Amino acid sequence: MNEISRIENEEGDVYAILRYEPTKNYLLMKWIGFCTDEELMRATLKMLDWQQAEGQQRACRFHVHDTKEFDVAWAGTVDWIVNDYFPRAYAAGVRYNISIVSPDLFSKLSSEALFEKSNPVLPTKLCETHSEAERFIAGQNPNS
Repeated sequence: MNEISRIENEEGDVYAILRYEPTKNYLLMKWIGFCTDEELMRATLKMLDWQQAEGQQRACRFHVHDTKEFDVAWAGTVDWIVNDYFPRAYAAGVRYNISIVSPDLFSKLSSEALFEKSNPVLPTKLCETHSEAERFIAGQNPNS
């Protein structure tokens, strides 16, 4: 897995790590600890930047969000994700959003809120583990 970026808050603490998995062709954001809604949006837009700059050429269709170590409610950003980010990601070639859910109740509820509001154009798949997410990716039709 190739690391693209470590995203830090104003205090210099890393709250997200962006990686690309070339053999399975997906982009992964590993969320860690806490961040504000604004920081979450800034990090998520880094995924879009990569997708537009490199992902389209590689036919990367999957964005995975590993929230296993994320200890924050981010339900306040769900509308922005669905109404602003998803259409732009779809236009850049993304076809599936995958969330590896956190054991943290508030983060898990946020993932579930995103799943409930997800648009069928860019559906969200909830997974319990990274390997489950990779199995889902492997099972998808490359032309869908």
